[in-house]
Amino acid sequence: MAQITNTHETYPGTGSAKGNREELSNVIHMTTPEETPFLSLIGRKPCNSVKPEWLNDDLDAIDLSNNSPEGDDWSFDAITPPNRINQYTQISDKKLVVSRTQDSVDKAGRKSDTAYELSKKGVALRCDMEAICLANQASSAGSADGATNRTLAGFRPWLTSNDSFGSGGATTGFSGGIVAVATNGTQRAFTKTLMDDVILSTYNSGGNPKVLMVSPYVKQVFSRMLDGSDVVALRNAVSEKKKRTIIGTAEVYLSDFGSLDVVPNRQMARAGAAVARNAYVIDPAAIRLGVLDDIQVKTPAITGDATKKVLICEYTLVVNTEKAHGVIADLYGISASS
Repeated sequence: MAQITNTHETYPGTGSAKGNREELSNVIHMTTPEETPFLSLIGRKPCNSVKPEWLNDDLDAIDLSNNSPEGDDWSFDAITPPNRINQYTQISDKKLVVSRTQDSVDKAGRKSDTAYELSKKGVALRCDMEAICLANQASSAGSADGATNRTLAGFRPWLTSNDSFGSGGATTGFSGGIVAVATNGTQRAFTKTLMDDVILSTYNSGGNPKVLMVSPYVKQVFSRMLDGSDVVALRNAVSEKKKRTIIGTAEVYLSDFGSLDVVPNRQMARAGAAVARNAYVIDPAAIRLGVLDDIQVKTPAITGDATKKVLICEYTLVVNTEKAHGVIADLYGISASS
């Protein structure tokens, strides 16, 4: 059917309407993941300097020939002092500037762009901190005059005692006051054998891990371990009145040495394959986020017709003892090939 001649309509043209209101929702929908499970897991401790230090120690090795004669004239064992370990704090920030006019006009979804952007930048800063703390980043003391910045050592390079890596991979760890980056190896598929080996190594080293933190893709691979021939079948009793459910996931792994909560971390995937390639076996009691200055808002001097804000914090990762944790490194962490 043809349109009636001279119909007044919404489409552009001779008879188009000029005063139709635009429809813009008054709700801003944020879809980017904002949770930070690693920072939420490990707890906090205050720092009072840019180079926090701590000590860790080991017992003597088992001596199966520890027997002595009667009336022995003792010779004394050498004493090995504790290891002195340090980290460096890192400054991270987010900056924004909003014109006076933009803050004054009527807007959809928020009253003030400055307040809205501050809130959004605060979440983004915490996500940055999450990814940095999990990354394969070396520590650095920095240098004067802003030539180089202080950086904290991420979780990955700390872990040298209970690390499983692909071909060509290696770890350096703590030496001369600096934690060096780990060398990435050839990526491989996540398997139950790799996981069990690291859990065993961590237990033998004295750790009591409670969490396996992985990228979302690795979490899916973990759930498919339910199909393995060496995995006890998961069965739930269901009454006839209830709907049947296909069980395709698991959230807790009962190892030979205790239960581990399997926690997917979306920030690991957002940070890219360099972070997602590592699955961490974590003892939450043996690691803390060291905080010199918590996230705070600074207002720089006004130099124009706009409002400036800076969100800034200074923090570090305090790994009390790396032997309490483990890492299954060099995994396909984003997809089956990356």
